[in-house]
Amino acid sequence: MLWNDLREYLIRLDEVGQLKHVHGADWNEEIGAIAEIATEKNGPALLFDEIKDYPTGFRVAANLFTTPKRTAIAFGLPYEPLDSLPQRWGARIEGFRAIGPREIANPPIFENVISGEQIDLFKFPTPKWHEKDIGRYIGTGVCVIQRDPDTDFVNVGAYRVAVHDQRTCTIFIEHGKHGDRIRHKYWRRGEKCPVLVSVGQEPILTALSGSGLFHCPEGVSEFEVAGYLHNSPYPIATGKATGLPMPASSEIVIEGYIPSPQQAMEMEGPFGEWTGYYAHGRRPETIIEVTTVYHRNDPIIFGAPPVRPIDCVYFANLGGEDIESKAKLEKAGIPGIKKVVLLARPFLKVVALKQMYPEHVNDVIRVLVPGGDKYRGHEIWVLVDDDIEPDSPTEVLWAIASRCTPEIGVKIIQGRGVWQLDPRIPPDGRSSPDEHGRRLYRADDLVINCCRPYEWFHNFPPVAVNGAELRQRTMAKWKNVFDYK
Repeated sequence: MLWNDLREYLIRLDEVGQLKHVHGADWNEEIGAIAEIATEKNGPALLFDEIKDYPTGFRVAANLFTTPKRTAIAFGLPYEPLDSLPQRWGARIEGFRAIGPREIANPPIFENVISGEQIDLFKFPTPKWHEKDIGRYIGTGVCVIQRDPDTDFVNVGAYRVAVHDQRTCTIFIEHGKHGDRIRHKYWRRGEKCPVLVSVGQEPILTALSGSGLFHCPEGVSEFEVAGYLHNSPYPIATGKATGLPMPASSEIVIEGYIPSPQQAMEMEGPFGEWTGYYAHGRRPETIIEVTTVYHRNDPIIFGAPPVRPIDCVYFANLGGEDIESKAKLEKAGIPGIKKVVLLARPFLKVVALKQMYPEHVNDVIRVLVPGGDKYRGHEIWVLVDDDIEPDSPTEVLWAIASRCTPEIGVKIIQGRGVWQLDPRIPPDGRSSPDEHGRRLYRADDLVINCCRPYEWFHNFPPVAVNGAELRQRTMAKWKNVFDYK
């Protein structure tokens, strides 16, 4: 195993100067505010102890993946040079093969097992992460574990989980996600959906559950991908009530059942989400009836509280490059793709390509922006030539300002989405979960073509910039001029 547990990862971050210990912070807004500001400043990972109202040793960890360096450490990748980190990650996952988990005896997560009326979810120092949040969210960096009743496929997803009362959580899952599809299968059978919420597990399974760095092939569990990345079968324990697998070295696991919306719902939210908005507001959502709580001695909550995504990310971070979209284009046989970058969240992506034939740009659009019904709409794609650095907002804006011809370069592609965290949904377009899911709403996509016209590419006015060789020679000779902060 690359990591036996979250604690080993924290020790490693400490050894390389990437962890800051914080003592005496208040769970009520203060921990969240510290984590938010540290993220915006590209600061270190944080480990909070001696939290107000709680015993020493009951800790909260945050900001564990918010820089490319820490993400590289989490996946066991060399982090120098950082600009080629996405390529190293792409090479690592290219040879993926599923490695099944293994159950171990005497797992650390069974050090404390609490059931029935002894359960008190307020035992743990769950933060109120944002000032305008309605309450305390234990599920921000969690692994929510469910089993498909038809196929036995085990899904590990990241869905937000709030502490509602001593023995109840609320859980918000977007329509169409694996976790939502699985729970509907149980509801259609007239059954409650078994579920585990793992809070504080080693970093690889954590990142796989919710970062978008790697989407598992259909029918392949995140446990099997984690086994591959660890180069070892993933150690698990089995829930005593549900029979579901859990990380054997998790810090805290909440076990229970999700009743259908017809059986029980509670008001949930608002919660400050990764879009930078409180878009979903306060609405009825499904609950978890908690049957058992497992935790290690001196447990650690892992928090990945979303922050306003202005020049920073709060979760696994490889520098913004979208390896998955680039691979999708290459698989479709589209040549000349230099880079695909997520430039701004929730969804502004830039594709840089070397044009090689007349319909090259349109072929890229057809692969990436098909339109129609899907999980998320309101996507914005910007296409630029390969002389533009797609991860430079300044260069991309210059390309839009100087190369886009609006009458032919801007396309609206019709679509419909169901993603509830989109701040652009009108109030009457939102919906609560029911036995049929949530309502679709109008959500078109926008394509801005800033590539120079292929038909007269070589007659396009030349760029007024000195050549790379002269610039490099000048920077080397006059290095002292440019060495300033």
